Amino acid sequence: MSKISSKLFEDISPVLFIGALLISSFIFAQDNDQEITVDSVTIIGTKDDVKDLAGSGAVISNEDLQKAMDTDIQKILTAVPGVYMRTEEGYGLRPNISIRGTAIERSGKITIMEDGILVAPAPYTASSAYYFPTTARIHSVEVLKGPSAVPLGPQSIGGAVNLISTPIPEVSSGKFIQEFGDNNMTRTHAYYGVNQGNFGALVEVHEHASDGFDSIANVGGDTGFDKSDLMIKARYSSGNHSVTFKRVDIEENSDQSYVGLSQASFNANPRLRYGATAYDEMMNDGEQTSITYVGDFDNFDVVFTSWQNDYYRDWFKVSDFNNKKDHGEDDDINGLISNANNGSSTAQDILDGKLPVQIEYKHNNRYYTNEGYQFKVSTEVGIHAITLGYRDMEDSESRVQAHEYADQAADGSLSALYGYVGLSGSNNRLRESSATSYYIEDTMDFGKLAITLGYRSEDYEQRHRRWSDKAGPNLTEVRTGPADVRDTMAYNDHTTSSIAATYDLSDTTTLVAGFHEGMTPMFGADPEEADNMELGVRYSEGTSNMEVFYFASDYSRLAAECTLVSGAACDADESAIFSGGEAEVTGLELNGSVVFQGDGVTYPVSISWTNTDATFKNSSESEYFGVVAAGDDLPYIPNKQSSVVAGFITDNGLSGSARWVNVGSSCSLAACGTYNKIESHSYLDLSLRKAINDSMDVYVILENSTDQADLISRAPSEGARSQKPRTMKLGFTYSF
Repeated sequence: MSKISSKLFEDISPVLFIGALLISSFIFAQDNDQEITVDSVTIIGTKDDVKDLAGSGAVISNEDLQKAMDTDIQKILTAVPGVYMRTEEGYGLRPNISIRGTAIERSGKITIMEDGILVAPAPYTASSAYYFPTTARIHSVEVLKGPSAVPLGPQSIGGAVNLISTPIPEVSSGKFIQEFGDNNMTRTHAYYGVNQGNFGALVEVHEHASDGFDSIANVGGDTGFDKSDLMIKARYSSGNHSVTFKRVDIEENSDQSYVGLSQASFNANPRLRYGATAYDEMMNDGEQTSITYVGDFDNFDVVFTSWQNDYYRDWFKVSDFNNKKDHGEDDDINGLISNANNGSSTAQDILDGKLPVQIEYKHNNRYYTNEGYQFKVSTEVGIHAITLGYRDMEDSESRVQAHEYADQAADGSLSALYGYVGLSGSNNRLRESSATSYYIEDTMDFGKLAITLGYRSEDYEQRHRRWSDKAGPNLTEVRTGPADVRDTMAYNDHTTSSIAATYDLSDTTTLVAGFHEGMTPMFGADPEEADNMELGVRYSEGTSNMEVFYFASDYSRLAAECTLVSGAACDADESAIFSGGEAEVTGLELNGSVVFQGDGVTYPVSISWTNTDATFKNSSESEYFGVVAAGDDLPYIPNKQSSVVAGFITDNGLSGSARWVNVGSSCSLAACGTYNKIESHSYLDLSLRKAINDSMDVYVILENSTDQADLISRAPSEGARSQKPRTMKLGFTYSF
């Protein structure tokens, strides 16, 4: 196992011990016959519970996940309408997810949780921090949209994704999964849990590696990744009380690049990276620790969680080509690609490695913390089902960055790295947030009609400091005194309310309506705000299910944070906040499934379809959004998206499925130039599984079976990227 196992019990926050002491007083207070064994906190529950949700939502069960054995969250979420994705590296390591038109970059505008805990490295300070839980070890997925997402926060305009970790089994058992695939891909996933008397425990290991599907021009090199996860859980139950300890350690090393291709390079070979990116590398590791208490009292239920998440990452990647003096082109990689797209043969030659130039690489080196506690109390009084929730937390981002250099020769070869240069100012900074929030939700049951009222309050304080000290060797922190470049404070308090209603037309059909105020905190600035509504109908009878929703989001203030990967011309003050004015997103969502019965064979079919209109309501100009005219489309939100999955299941244990996904056209910038356009694209995945016996299955999966090489994203703004090529993987699962 990797070094993460040696850190398993280090650096557990004192708040966890305080939480444990508080919880212990509950554990031994009562002793009833009923045993509580909850260790993975859900929000919706099961797929059957969706019908009672005060808003739209979806549950992707473990059974669903096992059918396709997906390791990419972006493929999993194609089953949910209203969710949009932008591929970055083809493996889903750092997904870009939007819900109902929120900004897609780095999934920073949606709430991401694991077992009900905010899991983004710094949800208030830097929510778009390039981290997402390893999807392949996840047991199930919940997606909440509309008013149902308000209690979760803090990002509440579009919605939330809650990932459910592998639960401790009811009886001692385990599972072993092994996969092999193209590009020397290997994946090993194993877990074993015990459950005896009052105690339960689980150990889970996940290892995933690949050499990558891209190649690197001129110099060669790896383009894959190696990622490890280790999780342990331990639970003690006494009567109707339980307390669970959970620890997750993660480590990743990826030879990935954020640099796309000029259009000419893409047309020549969409999966050939520039030689300059050979040194690009993502290195990260993190630890997540939590204690969760669940108690069932006579007239109310309690869930209390104390947690600490620490995350470190250094993305070492191409920043500039220092060529202006010798060749007269833009130094910035984004500008260089843009110049090549606009006909500059010199810019294209630099990218292709045909001209000598000094390349500047930057350590995008960050340390994140996220810790706090939260509790939820639920009770029923007459027709009222009341839930009160409270969260107190702190998070931070510490940035200590530096540059290194390499020389590119006229034959495209690269020198060794040299000239470590520490940076100061925005590259040596500390940003911190301290936040408290609470919500109250009351669902009133009038028989066929249920009305849910919600109210949420957010109060957060933020501090931003910068130092002139330069980063020390090996990116060591150098801060010799008080901040001498910048020391600012910002305060924000914000309230949102919601109302939702469900009405049972019959035993099979339910009408749903909802309105909620949504917000997204922005560091050091006013939050992004939008009013949101939805109208829908749910139908369920036997094995047939369908729901249709209309939604609308009216942004009074669209906001964005400048990042290097955004491609915006604001690098001098990275993380500055820019306003895009007013915007409107409307859409129609359709989700349905049916199972056809044959002679010894069943045929499940499901469909997900979304049509969206997302536009700016006013004209503006800024370094981030560029020149925007009223009526321009919001970047990266496709006009349509659909997914169809059709399969078969036989009585003798043979099953298979085909998944076809189509994504409509979009643009990487509002002022959609020729090289900002992303045409519609699609892919077809196939899978086949055979049960050998009650314990063992074998399977084969063919991703992108037609080997499409469509342009699927431009990130940064003009850099073209292709989808993952046709890829086969073989595997088996063994339960014991």
